[in-house]
Amino acid sequence: MKTIVPTQPATTGHGGNVHGLARKMGLAVADLLDFSANINPLGPPEWLRPLISREVENLVHYPDPYASALVSAIADRYQVDEESVMVANGTTELLYQLPKLLGRDRAIIPCPSYIDYARVMKLAGMAVHPFLLSAEHGFALDPRELAPLLTGGEVVVIGTPNNPTGVLVNPEQIVSLAKAHPSTLFLVDEAFLDFVEDGASVALGADNILTLHSLTKFYAIPGLRLGFGIFPLHIARLLREHLPPWTVNTLAQAVGVRALADKEYGEESRALCRELRTDFVRELRRIPALQVFDSAVNYLLLRLVDGSNAETLARQLLERRIMIRTCGNYVGLDASYFRVAVRTAPENKTLLQVLGEILQPQSVQLSLI
Repeated sequence: MKTIVPTQPATTGHGGNVHGLARKMGLAVADLLDFSANINPLGPPEWLRPLISREVENLVHYPDPYASALVSAIADRYQVDEESVMVANGTTELLYQLPKLLGRDRAIIPCPSYIDYARVMKLAGMAVHPFLLSAEHGFALDPRELAPLLTGGEVVVIGTPNNPTGVLVNPEQIVSLAKAHPSTLFLVDEAFLDFVEDGASVALGADNILTLHSLTKFYAIPGLRLGFGIFPLHIARLLREHLPPWTVNTLAQAVGVRALADKEYGEESRALCRELRTDFVRELRRIPALQVFDSAVNYLLLRLVDGSNAETLARQLLERRIMIRTCGNYVGLDASYFRVAVRTAPENKTLLQVLGEILQPQSVQLSLI
């Protein structure tokens, strides 16, 4: 049976829609090599499967509506009041609900950034003002540059590390800016911060800081859906009134408690990601057709230096059953940009091999790791 490659990948506007793409191509999900989703290359912890097996017997009961054990574990790790912690069915649930409750009419978003930031603010009736970051400076954000834009009453949304750039924002500068502008709310997305060695959270660093945290990416459980937020008490109480009960299932709660206690897995993951990213970047930079931006996490922003459309490259890679995340729908980026996850060494080698064949077919074969 001939494999059909879609002229445009099946997409929700995000990476990781491997199910839709596999259906369109007449393939099994396992037949695709997905570099479009930023998941820990170490894979889930070894304890995940036996833990879920043990918890199956508890599925005859409703989940704890307050996720008490998980909330306690989060509060202990981040040294915050339990009442300030809200767990959810992934941080997306919190991101979509929060803007409707904040009572703000304007949002400032450094861009490029996760595309749903702007979407949820617009859905809540806010005017969105992008603050464009510079490719010449590696898309780095100095939060102090935002100060002239802050008049009070707005929401500033900052991803750190940012998506799709992988750039970390100085936490002390975020806290300092928030304290200097107490009438502005700062929503800080730390979904990928666990990948950063010695990454410092800004959770409750000031009374006007709200943080989002994901457990699905770092622990490689995106299908389970699990995230949480740490908010000032008045916002946490308001949000608690508006979220439905039982959104975090029994299995997710048990996995979250165990994950937060597993320091060894965290240390191993960070060390592995650093090693894989370093090797991957070195080899990608040997391809003259690519510009590779520095990243602190498990994904890389790339650009075709001749300015050509990355959608063409994506279709060529799909012919080899490899998915990447084109970035033409990010504010601040054009169609020449794309993002790839850092995966295992053999998988990274496969992508490097195919990129070399497509982008420099006349060149001597890359010396791969």
